[in-house]
Amino acid sequence: MRNSKIKLFFLYTFGICALLFTLLVLMIVQDTYQSVPDYSELREIRHHQASIVLAADGRQLGSYFTQNRTRIGIDDISSDFIDALIAVEDVRFHNHNGIDFRALARVSIKTILLRQDAGGGSTLTQQLVKNLYPRTGNGKLGLITDKLREMLTAVRLEKLYNKDEILELYLNTVSFGEETFGIETASHRFFNKPSLQLEPEEAALLAGLLRAPGYYNPNRHPERAENRRNTVIRQMEKYNFITPDQAEKYTDKPLHINYLKISTHEGMAPHFREHIRQELERLLNETPAANGKFYNLQTDGLIIQTTIDPAIQSAAEKALKKQVHALQDRFDAAYDRELLVDNHPFIRRAWQSSPHYRNLTELGKSDQEIEQIFHQPQSMTLFTWDGEVEKEISPHDSLKHYLTYLHAGMIALSPHTGEVKAWAGGIDHKYFQYDHVKSQRQSGSAFKPVVYAAALESGRKPCDYQRNLLNQYRAYEDWTPRNVREEYGGYYSLQAALSGSINTIAVDLLMDTGIDKIREKASKMGIDSNIPAEPSIALGTANVSLLELTQAYGVFASGGYRTKPYYIEAIYSSDGTLLYEFDNPNRSNQRERVLSEESAGGMIAMLSKAVDEGTGSQLRSQYGIEYALAGKTGTTQHYSDGWFIGITPDLVFGTWTGAWNPGIRFPNEMGYASQTALPIAGEFLVNISDNAAQESFASQFHDYQNSHNFSLICEDYRDDTFRDRVRDFITGRDNVEPRIVGSEDEDRGFRNRIRNFFGRN
Repeated sequence: MRNSKIKLFFLYTFGICALLFTLLVLMIVQDTYQSVPDYSELREIRHHQASIVLAADGRQLGSYFTQNRTRIGIDDISSDFIDALIAVEDVRFHNHNGIDFRALARVSIKTILLRQDAGGGSTLTQQLVKNLYPRTGNGKLGLITDKLREMLTAVRLEKLYNKDEILELYLNTVSFGEETFGIETASHRFFNKPSLQLEPEEAALLAGLLRAPGYYNPNRHPERAENRRNTVIRQMEKYNFITPDQAEKYTDKPLHINYLKISTHEGMAPHFREHIRQELERLLNETPAANGKFYNLQTDGLIIQTTIDPAIQSAAEKALKKQVHALQDRFDAAYDRELLVDNHPFIRRAWQSSPHYRNLTELGKSDQEIEQIFHQPQSMTLFTWDGEVEKEISPHDSLKHYLTYLHAGMIALSPHTGEVKAWAGGIDHKYFQYDHVKSQRQSGSAFKPVVYAAALESGRKPCDYQRNLLNQYRAYEDWTPRNVREEYGGYYSLQAALSGSINTIAVDLLMDTGIDKIREKASKMGIDSNIPAEPSIALGTANVSLLELTQAYGVFASGGYRTKPYYIEAIYSSDGTLLYEFDNPNRSNQRERVLSEESAGGMIAMLSKAVDEGTGSQLRSQYGIEYALAGKTGTTQHYSDGWFIGITPDLVFGTWTGAWNPGIRFPNEMGYASQTALPIAGEFLVNISDNAAQESFASQFHDYQNSHNFSLICEDYRDDTFRDRVRDFITGRDNVEPRIVGSEDEDRGFRNRIRNFFGRN
């Protein structure tokens, strides 16, 4: 009797447990079934797709993305890759309905009974579901729920799409690591080619990468990647996708990749891409496309066609990095002590303007806490010219490290069409995102051609002579502009004064022409920054950008027309449909003449002399540039900034060098622009002058660029005349004593000298 009760108890208990388990299973199934996407949702599957930026020749410069993905059709994917994928991931792909029960049984037996790693057993369709709907569950129960949901969703997908469509969906969503999604993006990342052009061994490598993208990354772990590639090739042989002879041939090949990482920071023209990103997002938010729709730059797979010339861009980037690296070595060697002492005001200023500092203040940290964090070492990755380094360092010391780095910017554009050919905004976009093509700094003598151009427009000629006088301008707080070599007296032709960058004559010329006329001319030539109404602007004391000043020089090369920078030609959808087309504002009937053709031609001649004989002559003597070239250097006070703006018949380009803060500068003459900015220009010209595809270089300027009636044959320098010496004697001054300008004292002094000369008191 007692045994019967015990049996009955266990029977009831078992029944209740079985019922509860059944209810639990039903609840899981019900919950899972409800979470399975319905057929209408699955019909509307749409992937986020990266928008790509193209150079003028169609080469990809970079991309904008939430997920870095380029959509592609199944017919544009290598058949070798598809064979490799099926061989290693889902050999019965064409025979199942989304669930491979044989694979499931194999995995269950090996994993549960034999405790062996047998893989996941998921079909490609299930993997597609996992890509589209990432797993959300935790623990073993969550994993079971997710697996069940993936199976049910896979079956639904198989009912909606044929096998090729499922493969296409999968190959556009699968991750290859490094924020790289889809076969087309992966093919460009690891082999720098479209996926349709993949060789069989390359296809096998990418197919093998999918099992563990980080572990088998060929750029980081080439030996692992090669072993995995060979495993895939043997699987292809096993399932008769290739012959044994082919398998031997492919496995014998050494691993070879052509790694091309193009991201926000890497790739060509990153500062340019960031510049146009801001313009593109504003456009897309405010203006509908030709089809009336609005698009998202990060997700809609747009194709942005730009004017960047890869050859010129590459030449600019290489020249900039090479020369600034060499310049940095000289800069560091010029100091026998630390340039910045601890807690220098520059360091404090940089810290207080940093995002890190702002975040701390927004979190309510006290000044004492922020100060402690400022000096607390932490693990950081630092930029150096020898590569990134890991270091325990405080924010204070990291800023001290970065503030002593020199920077540079370079831009090149067509003076005829305005097309921007190159835009290099800095030495490394990852660590220095500030764009020095757009940053404003004093331009030094590089501004002088604007003054001379306005003077030519006012009737002056290149062979007019101007006396080299040391003047003190009483109306401007007794400002006294001086020449670099402190040499005064005599007369210089205007072309020689520009070529030799004589400061006193540039200021005299500005005062004779009129400050307001110079400011107006600068504005019309493309300098939109504020130009103060002061005589010092003749020496480049106004803050302008490299983009503005290069555009202004473009007026000389265009025959007197203002040419506005133009860099985005069109925007297309991912299928090639034209969405936005941009008119070039520099068409012949739209350009504004801001300088006569004669004055523009005269400036080309004068700036050619500056390269042939003046401050830019190093381009001829050291860099061997023989073709037609004009240009001007510019060095600011205390060697803070170096500039060179150059002109060839079909290209105008500019470069700037300096530190983050003008107070950080060369301690001596090594800071002249001829030693800082000009070598970048020289290296740039050397890099591209031998490129047969470039037509920007010719032995002579175009006829319209030489179209002037100015006489250029004259002496550079003439001594003071007898009349000058008599006048100097009577006025009581010599060449090293400033002449006071704009004061009654000058006239009074002259009268007193006359009285003394005749012995009258």
